[in-house]
Amino acid sequence: MALMFNAVTEIPKPENTPFVGYQKGSKERDALVLEIRKLRERTKSQALYDHCPLWINGPVVASKELLCRVPHDNTRILGTYSAASERHVVAAIDTVLNARERWSQIPWWVRMHIFRTAARLIETKYRHQMVAAVMEDYSKSPFEASIDVEELIDFLNFNTYYAYLIYQEQPDSNRDTLNMLDCLPLEGFVFSVSPNNFIAINGNLCTAPLIMGNVVVAKPSSDVVYSFNLFLKILLEARLPHDVMSVLYGDSKMIGEIVMNHRMFSGVHFTGGTDTFNAMWGVIGNNVASKKYRIYPEIVGETGGKDAILVRDDANPQQTAISIAVGAFGAQGRKCSSTSRVYMTLSMWSNVRPHLHAIMYSIRVGDVADFRNFMGAVINEREYGKILKYINEARVLEGKGTSDDVWEVVGHETNQTNPPNGWFIRPTVIVTGNPKYRTMEEEIFGPVVTVCVLRKERFEKEAVSLFDETSEYGLTGAVQTNDVFELCEMLHKLRFAVGNMYDDRTTAAMVNLQPFSGLRMSGTDSKVGWIDNLRHWTRKRTVGLRASKTTFPPPYLDKE
Repeated sequence: MALMFNAVTEIPKPENTPFVGYQKGSKERDALVLEIRKLRERTKSQALYDHCPLWINGPVVASKELLCRVPHDNTRILGTYSAASERHVVAAIDTVLNARERWSQIPWWVRMHIFRTAARLIETKYRHQMVAAVMEDYSKSPFEASIDVEELIDFLNFNTYYAYLIYQEQPDSNRDTLNMLDCLPLEGFVFSVSPNNFIAINGNLCTAPLIMGNVVVAKPSSDVVYSFNLFLKILLEARLPHDVMSVLYGDSKMIGEIVMNHRMFSGVHFTGGTDTFNAMWGVIGNNVASKKYRIYPEIVGETGGKDAILVRDDANPQQTAISIAVGAFGAQGRKCSSTSRVYMTLSMWSNVRPHLHAIMYSIRVGDVADFRNFMGAVINEREYGKILKYINEARVLEGKGTSDDVWEVVGHETNQTNPPNGWFIRPTVIVTGNPKYRTMEEEIFGPVVTVCVLRKERFEKEAVSLFDETSEYGLTGAVQTNDVFELCEMLHKLRFAVGNMYDDRTTAAMVNLQPFSGLRMSGTDSKVGWIDNLRHWTRKRTVGLRASKTTFPPPYLDKE
């Protein structure tokens, strides 16, 4: 394929997508309600279910069909999806590898235009439909679903801009040489593996490598196939070639084993569980040692978090309560950045407690289409049971003897009146005097936050080290104080503790404003939402052209 273009085009720097709050009486609210109604009417009849096929150079229907269930009404089905077999995985890899040469050779600005078009389609034509799909698929409130979709738009817009900046980065030339860095895609294919808590992450993990000219085999979480299938349709409408990304649903272990043992496997873009990522790293390491791969694969991943707030006595108690509640209970605590542990003194807790209790008991939990509800359901039955186990264990220990383990458990009353068919868990606070209590150390990934209350002397002596050393993770954190000297000291002492540090709550990073990723066992610190992440998906070849040719002998060499 011989292409010749001499235009030097420009990609303008985007702005973050304007927030749509879906306030009562707004035209946006009316449009969203209509989309939810249409979606629910369509899924009442099995004959009208959406089917989500595999995508391997076109839709592929497999013999094994699974259900897309609604977390807040698990008797209701959004649609069905095909589960891949081993032959589908092999075909998916072969397909993208066959497309690799053509995709990498088209002008870079054509690739950019595809993803900028997709962003514009979501922002205009599909915005409310996508928000409705995320609400139903992820059980997110209109607010949480809206900011999730907006982040997806921002990823597409800013990543194309970052790619443009990378292509602009060039070495100097002089009178005798013309020099350049030729940005190449990885020599093979990229495996994107995405979680069940953000459509923005699902979209970013597969498109970031595509933007840099790579071909991709994508494996979205089986819990949220429905909304990813809508995103795929939007990419195709934006003219993404049919064969540059294969999409596989189903058995993650089987798919991963085939993909990561392929000679042309060149990288993984991952967000998910720490154990899964560690296992991937082990497979890749063994295959490198046995010289199975053509290149050293790029390993980019974000895993878990056990995100903490350190609250000093001079902080505002009401604001602290708000930060805890929003950080811990937004999206049912199903963000890797959700507030999970808090350190404060006994006197500070006595001031924060009434505010936090008031907020907790004002929170309604239920159907996300009811705009009075702040929270929906957790994603599936397995996660529901896991979270309840932590809560029930704490209730058994609550206030027993002289143990410091559990002083009190607030929330998730067993006599609550929730709709019977959803995986609902009310916001829960566990209060402990033991900084090593189980829920201070283990990731829960649900609406549960543990407050560790310490004596003043112990807080001053140990709080920073407890923040730093209690968990293996290092994702996000916050320090609340009105003393700027204390803030600066804490930022210094905790500089290796987390990848994102704030002065209020642990959540709400925005693309281009707060590049996001973790340290330690929270990931590879690849800073999604920033130029650094795009650099992983390119290799640079230096090209030097000389105006003056090399001569011999050199001038220092004496003739005699």
